Amino acid sequence: MKSSFSLWQGLTLLALLLPTAYLLWAWPALPDAIPSHFGPDGIDGYMPRDEAWVLTTAMPLGVYLLLLFLPRFDPRRRVAADSRSYHKMGLLLVGSIGALACYSIYLALHPGMQPGRGMNVGMALFFVALGNYLTTVPPNYFMGVRTPWALESDLVWTKTHRLTGRVFFGGGMVAAMVGLFAPVSWFMPVFMGLVLGGAVLAYGYSYWVYRQVAQASA
Repeated sequence: MKSSFSLWQGLTLLALLLPTAYLLWAWPALPDAIPSHFGPDGIDGYMPRDEAWVLTTAMPLGVYLLLLFLPRFDPRRRVAADSRSYHKMGLLLVGSIGALACYSIYLALHPGMQPGRGMNVGMALFFVALGNYLTTVPPNYFMGVRTPWALESDLVWTKTHRLTGRVFFGGGMVAAMVGLFAPVSWFMPVFMGLVLGGAVLAYGYSYWVYRQVAQASA
């Protein structure tokens, strides 16, 4: 019998375990407070070292378990838990949370370092990966651009996600370049403008495609 276990699942499990392993390795050198929240001006929240496992273990594990059970709540069984697309989403989410947890531990080990460019580029690359994923995500009730029109028509869903994925991918690349080379203060306005602009474009395009399909079938 062919196993449903895939490379993407293996990478997801690795992304799940690495933050905890990093925490155990770094534990003797960690200070009493760990960065836990970031704002436009840098680190603006800390948590006790004894609670660092929440970032490195509990949060990634919680997302992983949620993804395991989520397909069971789909009334039309449109989310295939053994599909490559779903496994990619699992890796993206668990990996992103795990990377953020590792970055918090790294900053704790280097107290003079500001998150600045590293955090900004990480956010931008998340949207690059998200855009790549969106171009192939199948119709479902839980993930993607779930406009009323996309949920109504598989064709509208496909076209909406192909455009949105490309916009998010391109916007994420632009944001990454800004995060790397422009003044740090430029990043957030550019990033938010790209994200909000992409969301508005996705919503409007989804409606436009729906109207085109409706007129063609009338």
